[in-house]
Amino acid sequence: MAFNRLFKTTAFRLSAVYLLVIILASIAVGTYTGWKTNALLTQQLVEVITAEVKGLAEQYRQGGSSRLAATIATRSRKPGNSLYFFGTQTGRKIAGSLNRIPTELRGVNRGAQFSYIWQQDETREKRNAVGIPFRVDGGLVLIVGRDIEDQLNFIYTARKMFFIGLGLLAAFGLGTGLWVSRNLLNRINQISETSKSIMAGDLSERIPINGSNDELDQLSANLNNMLMKIETLMSGMREVTDNIAHDLKTPINRIRIKAEEALIDPEGEKAKVEALQGTIEEADNLIKTFNALLKIARLEAGADNEQKDVVDLSQVMKEVAELYEPVIDDEGMELKLSISENLSILADRQLISQAITNVIDNALKYGRGDIKNKDHKTIIELMVRQKNQYVEIHIADNGEGISEENKKRVFRRFVRLEESRSKPGSGLGLSMVGAVINAYKGAIRLEDNEPGLRIIMRFPIHPIPQLASA
Repeated sequence: MAFNRLFKTTAFRLSAVYLLVIILASIAVGTYTGWKTNALLTQQLVEVITAEVKGLAEQYRQGGSSRLAATIATRSRKPGNSLYFFGTQTGRKIAGSLNRIPTELRGVNRGAQFSYIWQQDETREKRNAVGIPFRVDGGLVLIVGRDIEDQLNFIYTARKMFFIGLGLLAAFGLGTGLWVSRNLLNRINQISETSKSIMAGDLSERIPINGSNDELDQLSANLNNMLMKIETLMSGMREVTDNIAHDLKTPINRIRIKAEEALIDPEGEKAKVEALQGTIEEADNLIKTFNALLKIARLEAGADNEQKDVVDLSQVMKEVAELYEPVIDDEGMELKLSISENLSILADRQLISQAITNVIDNALKYGRGDIKNKDHKTIIELMVRQKNQYVEIHIADNGEGISEENKKRVFRRFVRLEESRSKPGSGLGLSMVGAVINAYKGAIRLEDNEPGLRIIMRFPIHPIPQLASA
C-alpha cells in the first residue's frame, strides 16, 4: 500500500520521466559512439591493408612472383596481426601465414570478415580477421588480412560495460526517485496531518519546517503565517463576540427593566413616559454602535474610499480645537495647540474629522488616569505638522498611558482597556480611526508621552490648489 502511494506521487513520476529521458539519451549516445568507433577501426584496417598491398605490388613489379612469394614468406614469419595467403586460385599455397583461402573470400573481389585457426606452440584458437583478395598475373591470388579479434573483444567489452552502466543508472535513478518520493510524501503527510488537526479545531497547530529553505519549507512558512493570522482573527472574533455580548446585552436589559418598571409603577402615565424616553436613549446608543460597525466594515471593504477631496488638516484641527476647548476648560484640563498652516491631504473631510474627535474623546476619558496628585493638571496637546512628504497629526495627554501589550489591542473592535466597562462608549472609536487611516493610505502609531500617551496619525501630503489671479 505504501509503495503504491510512492509510485503515484508526482515526485516519483517526474523522476521516472527524467530517468527514461536519460536512458534514451544514453542509448542514443552509446549507439552513435559505438558506430563511430567501429567505423574508425574499419577505416584504419582498410588503410593498413591498402598500404601493405601497395608495398607488395611494388615487390611484384620489381621481382615478379618469386620475389613476392619470398617477401610474403618473410613477413609471415614475423609475429603480428598481419595475415597473408599467396597461391593458386584452386587453393594451393605458395607462401603466407594462412594455409588456405578462407571460404568467405572465395570467388569474391571485395573484402570480408572471416575466421581462421591461430596456432602457437600447442595452443590452437579460432580467431576473426578481415581480408581483401587481389588477383595476380598467372592465375594466382593474393589475400592480405588483419586479425581483428582484439578489436572485437574491445567492442564487446565496451558494449557490455555500457549496458551494465545503463542498468546501474536505471537502478540508481529508480532508487533516487523512490527516496525523493518517500521524503516528499513524508513532508506532505506532515502537512496533511497538521491540516486535519486544524480542521478538528486546534488552530495552535503549525506545519513542521526542517530548515532546508526549499519550496516546501517556504510553503510551510507561508501556511504557518496564514494559520497565525487566522488564529489571531479567530481570537479577536471571540473577544469581539464576548464584548458584543456584554456591551449590547446591558442596554437591552436596561430597556427591558425600564419597561417592566413602567408597567408596575403606580404613577402610571409619568412612569411610562420616562420609560419610553429611557428606551429611546438606549436605542439611540445601540443604533450608534451598529452604525459605527457598519461604517468600519464599509471602510475596510473600500466602499467609502472613493469619496475624496482636498482637506486642509490645519483648518480641520483648528475647528475641532475650537469645539473642544470649552469642554476641556470645564473639565479643568489645559489645551495646547501647535498647528502649521496650509497642510492638506486627499480624503473625506467628515471621516477625518470623526477620526480626530474619536482620539480626542479617548484623551478626555482616559487621559486623566488614576493620578492621585491633586496638583496634577491634565494637558491635552494637539499638533499638525509636516514631516517629509507626510502630514502628521499628534494628539497627546499626560495621563497614565497604556502598556505596550495593550497598544496592539486598542484598534480591535469592542476592545476597552477599562475592565469594568463602566465608562460610556462602545470600544469602536479607535477601530474607526484605524479604518479611516487605512482607507486613505495613512499610518498610525502609539508612543509614550512620558507620562501619558501620544497618538500620531500620518497621511500623504497633498498640495492645496492655488486660485488663478485675475
